[in-house]
Amino acid sequence: MNHLVVCGINYHSAPIAIRERFCIPDSCIGHALEGLKHFRHIKESTILSTCNRTEVYAVVDDVAAGMAEIQTFFQSVQAVSDHGVLKPNFRLLRDDVVLHLLRVASGLDSMVLGEGQIMSQVKAAHQTAVEKRSSGPVLDMIFKLALTCGKRVRSETSMGRRAVSVSSAAVELARETLGSLKDKNTTVIGLGKMGQICVKHLLSESGQGPVVLLNRSAARVEAFMENKLANRDRVKAGFDYEERTALAAQSDLVIVASAANNFVLTREALTAQRHGQVRKQVIIDISVPRAVDPAIATMEGVDLFVADDLSKIVGRNLAQREALVNDAEVIVFEELESFHNWERSQLVVPTIAELREKIEGIRQEQMAKNTSGSGIDSDFSSKNDMESISRAIVNQILHHPTVHLKATKDYEILRQQAEALRKLFNLDPIAAGQPNHGQEVIHEKYRNGRRSQLSKH
Repeated sequence: MNHLVVCGINYHSAPIAIRERFCIPDSCIGHALEGLKHFRHIKESTILSTCNRTEVYAVVDDVAAGMAEIQTFFQSVQAVSDHGVLKPNFRLLRDDVVLHLLRVASGLDSMVLGEGQIMSQVKAAHQTAVEKRSSGPVLDMIFKLALTCGKRVRSETSMGRRAVSVSSAAVELARETLGSLKDKNTTVIGLGKMGQICVKHLLSESGQGPVVLLNRSAARVEAFMENKLANRDRVKAGFDYEERTALAAQSDLVIVASAANNFVLTREALTAQRHGQVRKQVIIDISVPRAVDPAIATMEGVDLFVADDLSKIVGRNLAQREALVNDAEVIVFEELESFHNWERSQLVVPTIAELREKIEGIRQEQMAKNTSGSGIDSDFSSKNDMESISRAIVNQILHHPTVHLKATKDYEILRQQAEALRKLFNLDPIAAGQPNHGQEVIHEKYRNGRRSQLSKH
């Protein structure tokens, strides 16, 4: 019998100083999966490695032996000497594995509740496992369900629509103040991590409004422009950093994320560049310490917001997200039931199909024996009557076990019932009893199908 397991480490069980030692870079995931394929007891495997977790999802034919092999795998990929101290300390089995992955993909198990990046990370983990043929029907199913679950949580609740980082909160505040930003002139001063996140949020919608990028180091702007950016036609770069005040004066929105030791925008300089104009303008300073002169808040037409204003938004949105957890959990358990239905079908469908085939074979054999040479062959009506009666008898015999199997919810009871039927009717034991957890014949069909799909792309 095969088992679904997850083993690894995450932010619940270890601080970042430990987690970073287990982290597997994206460029190495494929090689790591190849390594897992060589372990005897691991039948399927997928690796999810982010800044908050490194987890191996697997189907194993022996829990203790499979867990030991995963632990050996973790030791082999660590670039540290204290293997005895650093061991994966997070383990789940069977349904708990599915429930965990559903909650991970939905953002319910994230350090920042409801964060959206985990969806793309789960998708990438699944795609890599499929490409490396380390995944199989079971992991393929639970990862697809996890992605469906994550999408549902984000579309059917407002869990993912509330900013819970300073950068995303800055853009949310700008939208609340100015309305849609797609046609607004925007200047971003400072392209550190927070500034870059702001730019990506600003570019999330198409439009005609330019997004001007400024940084003290032009090389950082150039490096950022090498990234794959949505709606990059809106990005305007190549300006001298000393032009920042003039560009800011022409903008509807200015976001400052600078690490400068002095003000990068002053009231005096901005007033001079505005040339007496009174126009609606929003300036958001997410720098700590502040990089925008507080006196700018007294200028007519200018709304100045600082990090403390954004913290209030983040706190409010976190509270709203927490209030939505119950709604999200309902979706999670609906998708868990989808897995249970799929799992049961892996026992019910093959068993019923083979049972029907077996009895149908007996029926046809007896029909052939009793119609040959009896004169019934020439009597079309009598033969049809016998055909109808015998089919009705078969359907009556199969009706109760079919209905009973389909109605059984408890998986272990269902497995026992299916095994009993297979023994009583001498059905093929190779395809019996397990929900595709490691059946070599089914796995080979699955992998051949995957090879065919991948070769088309």
